[in-house]
Amino acid sequence: MADNEQVYEYIDQNMKRDENILTVDFYFDSDVSKENAIDEVDKIVSLADNKHEYKLTSHAPRIYTKSPHNEEDNG
Repeated sequence: MADNEQVYEYIDQNMKRDENILTVDFYFDSDVSKENAIDEVDKIVSLADNKHEYKLTSHAPRIYTKSPHNEEDNG
């Protein structure tokens, strides 16, 4: 469970739409590709689809950080 005290919060005065954005990091084993990671997150998010208790309106992957320790990627 996240510690709310450690989540940085600010008001974006340049926001064009009336919505809040929470940026979350998901961690995967180093053998998980970007495509598979995005697919897994999509599946997790889909569990909230059409459920009124969740007010998630959309999600958008932006950055995929790769480990320098993955042997397959490093030869």
